[in-house]
Amino acid sequence: MDRLVDALQAEVRACGHRVIYVSRVPAAQPAPSAEVRRHLGQLVPTLAEALSSCHVVLEGEGFAAALKRGVLTSIFLLGSRHETAFFVHSVVSEVPPSLQSALAPVAHQLLEVAKARGLLDADGPFMTLPTP
Repeated sequence: MDRLVDALQAEVRACGHRVIYVSRVPAAQPAPSAEVRRHLGQLVPTLAEALSSCHVVLEGEGFAAALKRGVLTSIFLLGSRHETAFFVHSVVSEVPPSLQSALAPVAHQLLEVAKARGLLDADGPFMTLPTP
């Protein structure tokens, strides 16, 4: 998670403005440990400084998936002191409509590229982040 924050901060410095972040968490990904949740909560203020909006697609159906989305939403809302919009989606198609209208077509195009590369498939490549 720390490497992600560093990479986002580097992008902000390079482009001169806050960025939009989209990430996908496959349904099979287990819930993070209490330690990881605590560390993420500590990172949220720093993330909020770098992001204009944050979109986490936490896939899955049913009570367990809804619970994971609720916990993540709470972490973001409680930790953010900035006007960063945090969204936790259940499917990728929810991301473009949640953006400002001018950005939605760009987001849709980027998501199509990610899909073509297999990054949005349930069986596609994904990385399990190490604990802090």
